[in-house]
Amino acid sequence: MTGLETTSGNNKAISDRFPNYVLGVLFIVTMLNFLDRQIISILAEPIKRDLDLTDTEVGYMTGLSFAIFYTTLAIPVAALADKWNRSRIIAIAIAIWSAMTLACGLSANFIQLFLARVGVGIGEAGSAPASHSLIADLFPPDRRAGALGILGMSVPIGAFIAYAGGGWIAENFGWRVAFFMAGLPGIMIAIVIWFTVPDPRGNVPLAEAFKPDPSKTSLKDALIQLSTKRAYWHLVAAGALVQFVSYGLASFYSGLFVRVHGIGYGELGWKLGVMVALSGGFGAWLGGKSGDYFGKLRPTLPLLVAALVMVISTPGMIWAIYGPSANIALLLLAIPTFAATFYYGPNFAALQRLASDETRAMAVAIYLLIAGIIGLGIGPVFVGILSDMFAGELGEAAALQRALAFLALFNIWAGFHFWRATRTMAD
Repeated sequence: MTGLETTSGNNKAISDRFPNYVLGVLFIVTMLNFLDRQIISILAEPIKRDLDLTDTEVGYMTGLSFAIFYTTLAIPVAALADKWNRSRIIAIAIAIWSAMTLACGLSANFIQLFLARVGVGIGEAGSAPASHSLIADLFPPDRRAGALGILGMSVPIGAFIAYAGGGWIAENFGWRVAFFMAGLPGIMIAIVIWFTVPDPRGNVPLAEAFKPDPSKTSLKDALIQLSTKRAYWHLVAAGALVQFVSYGLASFYSGLFVRVHGIGYGELGWKLGVMVALSGGFGAWLGGKSGDYFGKLRPTLPLLVAALVMVISTPGMIWAIYGPSANIALLLLAIPTFAATFYYGPNFAALQRLASDETRAMAVAIYLLIAGIIGLGIGPVFVGILSDMFAGELGEAAALQRALAFLALFNIWAGFHFWRATRTMAD
């Protein structure tokens, strides 16, 4: 009897350890995802100088190249993850984006670097949908939110390593070595996932995964249902504009501080990493908490608060851009960074409220697609074009400052759409 109890206890311990093991592996995957995605921001200035790029080309390299397939592949990869082996999808995805990160370090010109960044975007499109789906199967509902919360903690850690580590390596060994150091761990993690993380759903033939499922809501059906909800499209516009500003600013972090303040990449990297991790993390936490609190008073109140935060962040961002010193500018940059994550909770809660049960997942996918193309894809290019336009008149440093100051005004536009969403929530 005692032996049976011991065996049963061991089996339970093993079953409890396996989901935690998978969560730990996926934590590393997501951390590397954001490391490889964000390291380009701190390396943009040395790359620009070494390859003799314009700011417009920097915008294409940091934003549009990554966004082209990262955003458009999200929906079909999510559909594939609903049917095929998710562990395989994650392993293949991280192997692709890690190999392409290594290719970034080997690039000799703008075209090669652009195509390598396209490859990073293709790989990273496959990670999040499969990871979230896998966690939902491994953890019961009462532990699922906590597991996803732990996974979310990997994002600021990945960003911190990208800025702090990337800046230090770039200053001491060059930007190419920084790409190599960022890409190599992913290859090893891909092998670990392939051989040690079985999908609890089992192995499904790949051919079966591509057969259409009539029970699923199609993109066309979702668009038809959502087309009459004006509040939904105001929320999409607001989110796209927030990302337009945040990605446009992030792509030229190193350009702003190196050109204007003459700060070294190593010092900039760790200071920027700390600022982004603290202010961004606090913004996301407070936005969610305040959304729950104000939402109990009135469902539209969280969006009004988000609108106010976006408007207030505008002068904060402009003050940061024209800050008298690097340290003051970094402190002031915490204001737009806070705003860029504060809106997340209220915005997505409102999206879920507007969508029906049949369109809930697709409503988020459509939102992410549009916001990703406009924000991640076009935001950095917009800043680069403006900076090059002003460069002849003002010089490189002042031109970038003016371009970023103009970008800050789009936060007011985002606030307008949050406000308009509250006026049409009843539609």
